[in-house]
This record gives sequence, C-alpha cells and structure tokens, in this order.
Amino acid sequence: MTRRIVRRVALGAVAALVIALPAGAQEGAGKAYRPRTTYEDLQMLSGVLNQLRINHPDSLDTHVLLMAAIEGLVQAADPHSYVITAARLDPEKEKAWRENKLYPVGINFEYYAGAPVVVGLTPGSQASREDILPGDELIAIEGKTVQATSVDELDIALAGPKGSTTSLVFEREREDGSVVQLTRTVKREKLNEASAVPTAFMLKPGVGYVRITSFDNDHVADDVHGALGRLEKQGMTSLVLDLRDNPGGRVDQAADVAGEFLPAGAVVYSSEGRKADVAKTVKVSRSMFRSERKFPIVTLVNDGTASAAELVAGALQDHDRALIWGRPTFGKSLLMQGFPLPDGSIFEMVIGHVKTPCGRIIQRDYRGITRHDYYRRARAERDTIGRPSCRTDGGRTVYGGGGIYPDIRAPRRAALPGWVGEIGEGAIAMRWAAAHASSATTADAVAGGAGLPQASLDDFRKFAAAQGVTVPTGAPADSLLNRILLPRLADVKSGDEGYYHMRAVLDPEIAAALEALPKAAELAAR
Repeated sequence: MTRRIVRRVALGAVAALVIALPAGAQEGAGKAYRPRTTYEDLQMLSGVLNQLRINHPDSLDTHVLLMAAIEGLVQAADPHSYVITAARLDPEKEKAWRENKLYPVGINFEYYAGAPVVVGLTPGSQASREDILPGDELIAIEGKTVQATSVDELDIALAGPKGSTTSLVFEREREDGSVVQLTRTVKREKLNEASAVPTAFMLKPGVGYVRITSFDNDHVADDVHGALGRLEKQGMTSLVLDLRDNPGGRVDQAADVAGEFLPAGAVVYSSEGRKADVAKTVKVSRSMFRSERKFPIVTLVNDGTASAAELVAGALQDHDRALIWGRPTFGKSLLMQGFPLPDGSIFEMVIGHVKTPCGRIIQRDYRGITRHDYYRRARAERDTIGRPSCRTDGGRTVYGGGGIYPDIRAPRRAALPGWVGEIGEGAIAMRWAAAHASSATTADAVAGGAGLPQASLDDFRKFAAAQGVTVPTGAPADSLLNRILLPRLADVKSGDEGYYHMRAVLDPEIAAALEALPKAAELAAR
C-alpha cells in the first residue's frame, strides 16, 4: 500500500511537470528531442523548484536549494570549477586568509572524485616529517568530517594562527588493498621562506642534480639559478632535473625556471579561452648579459608532476632542450578566475586552457566522461594511442591530450611489502631516527656503498617489533631498511637538504635515468 501511494504521488508530480512543458517537447519514446532553448530550461528549473515548495512535506529553504543547483551546474561544466557557498564560508576567516594573516599546514591537496587527497608536502614543514604520504585521503579535521569541496576552501579551513596545531585523520590504502586510518597532528607555520630547491649536488663527476619540489613561492627561480651556478663552479657539464611529485604553483616562476635553459624569445607556453584577453603567449626574457645554459638535461617526471611543473617539462621537451624520463604526468593545466556571488559565496571558474610551445594541451580531457572516471584515470596507465601530437623544434613527435608523455617511459614502481607500509603508518622510522641521530652517515659514504651497520638494523627490528611490526631478516629487507632509515637519519642531522640528498643517492630511478644522458647529449648537440 505504501509503495503504491508513493508511486501515485510521484506520477502526479511528473504529470504536472509534463503538462507544463512547451508544445512539441513531448515526443514518442525513442525519438530525438529537439534542442531546447535556455529560456525553456530555466522554466523547467523554475517548475521543479515550485513543485518542491508546494508539495514537499518538509520546510525547505529555497536559497539552499538554488545554491545546490548552482553547485551542480558548475560541477557539470568541468572537474575543477567550484563554488564555496556562503553557508560554508566564514567571511572573517576567508578575509584573514586572503590578507596572509593565517598560516597553512604544509600539505598540498587535490580533489579526486570529491575527496581531498595528498599530492605533496612542503619541504621544511613540520607536516613533511609526520609520515603523511601522497595518496592519503583526508577524512576529518579535529574529529569532524571534511566539509570543503575544493582545494581553496580546504586551505582556508585548515589555516589558523601561527604555531597552532590541528588534528587530521587520513585514510590510507595499503599495497594489498586494505585500508587503515591514521591520525596526525600538524602545525600551522610560515612556509614560503623554505626553499623549493632542498638539494642540489653532484651525482658523479660532471653530472649535477637539482630537485624542485614546488613552484609555490616567489623565489623558486632565484633558488634554481643559484643552485645551477654553484654546480657549474663544481664542474657540472650535464644535469638531472627532478620534477617528480611537484604539484606546480606559480606559472611566472615556472616560466623563469624554463628560461634558464631556453634562448631569449623562446615560447614557454601559451593560453587560450573564449575571451580575447585570456589568449597570450609567454616567452623567455632576460637581460643582455645572460644566455641560456646549454648542457644536456634529463628531466624526471611522474604522475605527481602537475600544473606549472608540467609547463616546464613541456617547454623543455618541445624545444628539444631536455630528455623527459619517467611516467606520464598528471595532466592539469587550466586558467582559473574567481567571481564573487551576491550572497557572499565564491565561484571559481575555468576560463582557459594552457598549451606547450608546439601546441599540446596539457589538460586531460574531461568531456564526455563522469567526474568519477576523470579522477579515477588520473594515475591510470596511459599510452600514445589516439593522443594528439605535434612536432618539436627538431622534428620529434611528442604527445598531448593528457599530461606530458616522457621520451623514455619508466616502469611502474614495484609494490612494497606490507611491513614497509606499517612502519610508515606508525611513524616508527621517524621515531627511531630521532633517538639514533648518532647513527647518521654521509651521503657520499652511502654513494660509495656504505649502509647502516647490522647492529643498527637489528636494533630497529627490535624497536619495530615492540610496536607490533615484524621486519623480516635477510639482504632484501636490509636493503629496504637502508632506503627507509638513512634519509630519516639525514633529516634529523641536516634537515631537508640532508633528507632529499640521501633519498636521491639511494633512488634506483635516478640511477636508471643516468643511463639516458647520452641521448640527452645528442639532443643538446642539435
């Protein structure tokens, strides 16, 4: 009986809407509907709103309903435009954030299928030392479910007075598919003073290494310029430029970094949109006393390389200035503009796309697929089949339509054993390293084949066992432990510079990328 009553009421409401449709809109099943005008669709929206107001048994707030419709409208346009409704926005806190009176937590997020996911951590931040990993999903702030629906809104929600802390709950998917929840306490702090170039050193005679972790502050290009100068004085004749897991940031900094290696007047990127003022072409500009650096370059990228970092990789590839090594990049490069709404809400909208010098659109296609699939495919396997392409300055074919496709594609990283993840979940390595700083060794010694003494590895096994984690014995496990513990010890002793330096020395991907230097030299010779 109840089911029939519900159905009868529903059919009555539908009938009322159908009757209100314009003549000619009620066509037979299977026939194509004629294109509707915007006016007709607005009438339909008004009709639905009216039916809700008249027939719904609950007391409904019309403004809330319309704001939900606006949010749905914006989300249907593309996966990156968003609305922060006035109901969720604290005007005073938003104003303080815009005026730089509040401080961030040092975690970079992107939204995947509506959920905030960690894509990187700011070097030097306290959060970067809390075993928070890319891929961790934020599910609660101070015990409350995350309400923010965009990165901008989330940044405001997480910000607060300098030195204050907040408790965050993350959900992490393990290698075996199981899920665990982790609680981390992170500090709000001033972050733009830390260098986005935490390490720059000589990998071996003649080969320099520079890691750029983001393009977020206003001195990234200056820091890169200084690092390159120091390495050149040490005899650098070729470079490994590491952009892996770099989430991007300011395009002006990215353009200046690309300009270190490109001649004056070379196109770095271009943009286009519906309005003429969106279209522009950005070129390298420099003083008459400087010229580009001309040594061979291998640039490392992966699926965490995004936005402004993709602009750098794309510009160097299109001009045959660097050999790109690694995995296809994330595929996000859009121009956004904010618009205030009359009720105090904020509407952030995509207004243009960005292209590499030869005309590739970096942004992955979001048309014709669901929002869920768009994010699900972000880190999926991608090849060059069916992708748009263009020619580099030297005539090589490069591919677009979804990130920067590398010249040399690296294999996926092998899955790690479960105990490695458990060490991170319990912050066990970090706590052990803090108590064993005297065990730290130099990166040069490690590069020469030195590792932690067996006594230290066995001591860590006992420490982990006391936390409920069993670390197996044997050479493979010892090798993994060295890769986990040595960077942590270097961090305790030397901070970010030591941590990233030690990671690079131990990184098998960097060792593999070095084999591509002869091909990079061929490009540079052209």
